[in-house]
Amino acid sequence: MKKLNYLFTSIVLMLVILTGCKKEATLTTLQAVSFDSGLTASQRSIVLDESDSTDAVVTFSWPEVSYPVKAPVTYTLQISTPLDTLGATPWANAINMEVGDDILSKSLQGGELNIIAQDLGLEAGVMATLVFRVRSFLDRNAYSGSLSVDVTPYKRFSGFPSLWVPGDYQGWNPEAAPVIVSAKDNKIYEGYIYIPTGGTNQFKFTAQQSWEPMAYGDGGDAKLIEANFSGANFTAPAEGYYNLTADLNEMKYTITKTTWSIIGDATPGGWDTDTQMAYDPGIKLWTVTAAMKAGGSYKFRANNAWQIDFGLDQNGKLTYADHPTLGYTAGLANLSVPEDGNYTITLDLNDPADYKYKLKKN
Repeated sequence: MKKLNYLFTSIVLMLVILTGCKKEATLTTLQAVSFDSGLTASQRSIVLDESDSTDAVVTFSWPEVSYPVKAPVTYTLQISTPLDTLGATPWANAINMEVGDDILSKSLQGGELNIIAQDLGLEAGVMATLVFRVRSFLDRNAYSGSLSVDVTPYKRFSGFPSLWVPGDYQGWNPEAAPVIVSAKDNKIYEGYIYIPTGGTNQFKFTAQQSWEPMAYGDGGDAKLIEANFSGANFTAPAEGYYNLTADLNEMKYTITKTTWSIIGDATPGGWDTDTQMAYDPGIKLWTVTAAMKAGGSYKFRANNAWQIDFGLDQNGKLTYADHPTLGYTAGLANLSVPEDGNYTITLDLNDPADYKYKLKKN
């Protein structure tokens, strides 16, 4: 009996010892990762010129970010406008330039920065601010502080014949005016301008980035006339986003106010109801956020009608399927999304030689 009591006591004692040796669980968290110092730029005010298109005009540098895991760190330069860095979804419309693994600087050529500036809505010949920051990534993102740089872009030429559209809405400045282009080099020009509230809504067409030697005005009854310093201006009926055409063969013009939407069985409204887009004059883009379906397709169209609408050509480029002046284009594909989800869709009609759209899953 004594042996049994001794054995029982020994077992209990051993269990107590083992229990006492068990370590308490520790709560682990990801170690904080950050940039030790700020992003720097070789210059903070840049006036771009076409002659500098292949030259480096600015170099950005940043410190190495140390992660607990020893592996290559990928750095990305992000570029946006001040307005886009605010609000509930900051940097949502940023242009992302992946720099590479463990690379701590990035130089931008003049032509490269000029395209970025105009894609972000900066007006040629007008100084405006772009905001830059760097994102590092290994097992998580870290972000540098932001850095503002003033940039004055130049007007980039499409290679197509162009007419400039100076007007009250942009200070009657032909040098900085948007253009409409003849994509088929057939003397029929087309493009878009935005006219804000508060002005006269008047404009003209010029055949060059100056008033001379040729400007066109309104001859009445939708007729173009050679106007130069005389002749009536064109007048849009109200503020808004306008599609313009000028036919120098027939000497006729059109001014069509547009709003834009998406429609199709990939959209919330199907093929029966347009999902409206909103225009942001700050970034000069049409956008919509919507729940989209991968099993269907969609198109961009103006004014909830099949008079001005886009499809995709065989190269995936936005092309008019219907247009009152440019006509009908057969064989275009509809647009689609890769998988079901909530998307922000952007329509960029700033460059009449290169209409673009962007699809971003949220």
